[in-house]
Amino acid sequence: MKFCIVIPAYNASATLDELLKRIEASVSKVDIIVVDDGSTDNTPKIASKHNSILISHDVNRGKGSALKTGFNEAIAREYDAIITLDSDLQHPPELINNFINKLSENFDMVIGNRMFDTAQMPIERRISNKLSSFTTSILAGMKIPDSQCGFRAVKSWVIKSSRFFTNKYEIESEMIVEAARLNANITFVKIPTIYGSISHFNKLIDTLRFIWFVIAYFPRRWINK
Repeated sequence: MKFCIVIPAYNASATLDELLKRIEASVSKVDIIVVDDGSTDNTPKIASKHNSILISHDVNRGKGSALKTGFNEAIAREYDAIITLDSDLQHPPELINNFINKLSENFDMVIGNRMFDTAQMPIERRISNKLSSFTTSILAGMKIPDSQCGFRAVKSWVIKSSRFFTNKYEIESEMIVEAARLNANITFVKIPTIYGSISHFNKLIDTLRFIWFVIAYFPRRWINK
C-alpha cells in the first residue's frame, strides 16, 4: 500500500524537527507532506531541511484548510492512503505502523483513541472531547470514542468521495461523519494521551465553530447536493 504522511503545521518550529526525525526513524522511505499554514517562524525552513514536500499558505487559514491542501496533494500524487498527525508531538509517530496494519485488515479509516486513559488530558479538553464525541456519534450513527484525535489513517477513496465544508478544528468530526455516510469501515487504535504547552485550539471560538458544524451539517449537505 502506497501511503504518505500529511502534517498541518502552524508556528511549529519548536517541535517539527523532532517530529520529522522520529518519523524518519520509525517509517522507512515514506513521503511526508508538510502544510505550512501561514507560519511566521522557521517552520518551512525546518520542513525543507528534512526534504519534506512543503506546501505553504500565504496566511493562516486553519487546520481544516491545511489538511485539505495536504489531501489534495496526496490525491494528485496517487497515494492509496494518508496518515495525518499533528506537529506538536502529541501523537507518537512510532505508532504509525499500527495504523497502517489496521488499513491492511480491510479498514478504511483508523482513528487514534486517547480516551481509555484521560488522566493526562486537561479537564476542559476532556469535557469538550466527550461532548463532541457524543455528538459526532449521533451524526455518524456509530460510537466514536475520540472524535478530536488528529492521529489518523484513511484510504484515499474516502477523501476523494467526501465533501468538506469546514476549515478549522471541526474537520476532525466532519471527516468521521463523511466516512460513516460513505459506509467506510472505521476502527480505532489506542494511543497515549500527550499534552504539551503548545496549542492553537481556542476553547470558546472553536467550541462555537463545532456547534455550528453540528447545526449546519445536514442542511449544508442537502443544499450542496
